[in-house]
Amino acid sequence: MTILLTTVSFTSLKAEGIADVYFYKARPGGIEEAANLMREGRDVGLSNGQSIIVHQQNIGRGGEKIFVWIDFFEDYNQRAKQPYSSDSWAPFIEKFNSQDILEPIKSYQMTSLDEIDPGDYIVQVWTWDPKQGKSEETLEALQDAKEIIEKHGFLVDLWQHGLGSQNFFQFVMLSTSKEAQGKSYESLLADEDWQKKQQDWFDKKKYGRLVESYEMTSLN
Repeated sequence: MTILLTTVSFTSLKAEGIADVYFYKARPGGIEEAANLMREGRDVGLSNGQSIIVHQQNIGRGGEKIFVWIDFFEDYNQRAKQPYSSDSWAPFIEKFNSQDILEPIKSYQMTSLDEIDPGDYIVQVWTWDPKQGKSEETLEALQDAKEIIEKHGFLVDLWQHGLGSQNFFQFVMLSTSKEAQGKSYESLLADEDWQKKQQDWFDKKKYGRLVESYEMTSLN
């Protein structure tokens, strides 16, 4: 996808917020220490009134060694205020820059395509690469899938990747607990409408290519 195509997609869609997403991998034997470091940074941000969530991956490439830091902003003006330049961040930034527990893997920016409600969830992420010239068709199909899936108890957020990534759509399924997730899946898999949609997405690859999928949980 070209930058021009990405720009056209963004300007034709209504955004409810943006997020900066940072992925890290913990060194062997350092998972607990890495989790505590992520929590410490999140708590500094929350004390400053920032919207920050930190996650640890449960399922996916890299397993439990993968940690994710997400900054949420209402708009680009809020993001431009550089919250990490405040004095309250200085001790943690110095500590983080000198540590050897977490290795950065990748980072990118996302734009929300619907209303978001950041919170403590079990998060399943499905990232899709739409076929060239078919972004609007893919987005419509994602919105249809969201409508079906939310009937079964999931909360679904739709995002579009931007800087640092490609013109991907991200379909995020949120659950408040493992028990709630299990009940939602049992109900969803019995839904005949979803069975047909699932074939279109995964068997026929009608709307694009699945780039990656993984599950992560908020660090409390």
